[in-house]
Amino acid sequence: MLFNRYNTVIDIGARYVKAVRGRQLGKLKYQVYNYKLVDSPSDTLFKADVGEDVEIPATFGRSINQLVKEADCAKDNVLLLFPDYGFLVNMATIPSKASDEEKHELAKQEIVTLLPSDANIADWCIEKRAIGDLHANSLVLIAAIRRPNVLMVGTEVQNRGPNPITIDMGLLNAINIFHDYLVSSENLEKNIGVLNFGHEASSLAIYKQGKLTTIHTRMIGAGSELSLLVGGRAFTKRIMEHFKLSEDEAEEYKKNEVFFLPEFVPEQDKIANYQVIKPIFGELVKGLFTITEHYVARFREFKVDEVILTGGGANFSNIDVVLGGHLNTQVKQGADIVSIVDGAQNELSAAEKNILTPALGAFCRD
Repeated sequence: MLFNRYNTVIDIGARYVKAVRGRQLGKLKYQVYNYKLVDSPSDTLFKADVGEDVEIPATFGRSINQLVKEADCAKDNVLLLFPDYGFLVNMATIPSKASDEEKHELAKQEIVTLLPSDANIADWCIEKRAIGDLHANSLVLIAAIRRPNVLMVGTEVQNRGPNPITIDMGLLNAINIFHDYLVSSENLEKNIGVLNFGHEASSLAIYKQGKLTTIHTRMIGAGSELSLLVGGRAFTKRIMEHFKLSEDEAEEYKKNEVFFLPEFVPEQDKIANYQVIKPIFGELVKGLFTITEHYVARFREFKVDEVILTGGGANFSNIDVVLGGHLNTQVKQGADIVSIVDGAQNELSAAEKNILTPALGAFCRD
């Protein structure tokens, strides 16, 4: 959203709080000078209802203190990445032939529609960004976040030393990492999604002709504007409940046991662990299918050709294979598309790439 000079990104995730410094080396090639991550508080800061104020537990301050100390960023200007679901977003389509005054009025109407019905517009930070033209329409990205939430979290970080000078959402920065892939000549006519599979919730953007055409930080058509797209934590909770495990034990179980097969085959349904998390997986598939079908109908497209999977949730082994099978589209691991090296030029693991992609993308902006 707002842009200024910063040398560190602090990514406030639901699983980890991360401090990242990096740069782009070339097309689809990046370097992370260094990064540190600490566990996030068990209590989430941001609520599913974006109209509610954040609640900052004492453990959040301790996590930030630990991160600042380990990352040595107490004197840095920082960009804060907030969870995607902390924002309300919409891609407005405004007739390209409309006058500037008409476009302004139509954008104002879109903002009113986007915010809760009882919202005081002065309580919201709102940004509009012209994306470009598609099918005789101008695309305008509108994003809104509650001003008290920005100030409360920003002050909490600033009290620990770093100087927050701008904020943004993870998905818009994750997209930057894949920009050269999305605008390549062989992909321009494809409809390509980027799925930021987070811990608390997921978010999806779709590209066509090198332009961001659709973005969703929550479900649509689910009967509730507050419904979030399933994130990794929902799988963890289901495993905790079924196997009577702690959260840490359930996370380890996810890493070490088989839930998804490496091929989309009928035998998938015979995997006992898959049956445990199948209802949660079904919710994820349903949410993504609804968004992609809405996109196809809105822009009169045939299908979404592929989806790039990134974020910490992408580390759930082989979930991309089974997800692609159910969505009837190709799902690619974002970690396989890009090269990300550390300060010593060693390639990062796929798991590290997925976790760091949103924060690293903040260093790839024009």
